[in-house]
Amino acid sequence: MAVSAKQDRFRQIHLLAVLPPLFWAGNFLVARMFNEVIPPFQMSFWRWFIALLIILPFTVRAVLENMPAIRRELAYLAFLGAIGITAFNCLIYLALQYTTVVNAALINSLMPVVTFILALFFMGDRLRMRQTFGVVVCIIGTLLIIARGDLAVLLALDINAGDFLVLAGLTFWALYTVMIRWRKSALPPMVFLTVTIGFGVLFHFPLVGWEFATRGGPAAEPTNLLALLYLAIFPSLLAYIFWNRTVSALGPGKTGLFMYLMPIFSTLLAVLLLGEEFKIFHLIGMTLIVIGIALVTRPLIQPVPVQSAG
Repeated sequence: MAVSAKQDRFRQIHLLAVLPPLFWAGNFLVARMFNEVIPPFQMSFWRWFIALLIILPFTVRAVLENMPAIRRELAYLAFLGAIGITAFNCLIYLALQYTTVVNAALINSLMPVVTFILALFFMGDRLRMRQTFGVVVCIIGTLLIIARGDLAVLLALDINAGDFLVLAGLTFWALYTVMIRWRKSALPPMVFLTVTIGFGVLFHFPLVGWEFATRGGPAAEPTNLLALLYLAIFPSLLAYIFWNRTVSALGPGKTGLFMYLMPIFSTLLAVLLLGEEFKIFHLIGMTLIVIGIALVTRPLIQPVPVQSAG
């Protein structure tokens, strides 16, 4: 019975780990569709401000009850809000103004590698040979999808300033992922999320003020509002709740590996919503990614201890 319950929890955690990359793939798709009508800093700000308005009625009482603990962790929570909410999202949205989605997806595929490096530095996490091989398989599968089965696509990539913004953004996210496991907060998960979102929204104000003064704001059209509502609910609230819980259960390195599912979900969304053609390289790349994730996350077989007779 205990083994069955453990297996059920194992499956549930891995299902939760799958959902954030799905929601973030939708985030990339929406950001690409609306990046010409909603300026990047304001896209990030309104996404998180709406998310805060949604979550606050459910958590405000708990936030007030946990104020002593919040004060003790104030600097830490502000730091997480700055890197995981403000910096990461603003940099990614800004990058999409300058670079192609292919370049962004390719560089974003480095996130699990950066996460493993930071986890090794902060927490001493190490990969075994099988797990290292799994990471390599994931990278190959990701490159196959991004290059659309054509090596010339990768060779023809033109590096620009937007690519460095993507690299900076994913580094901030990898640091956020490691920090929430390295130094666990004493706050309840929803209080923790509410406070970090609050700080993230606060840190947006200087950027939004400058952007609004130089570029103006988005039009209050129904399509823009629906896009922001999607960004607030799925890649913000739900994705962060599931991601934080998965990091707590699996650790930052293994959780970060699930980011390799983003090319799979991006492909499927493009096929379903944009009418793109599904080809054989998509299937091969997806298969490699799933195999790689299984190699890394499948529990290593532990030897059964032998008890002495006396």
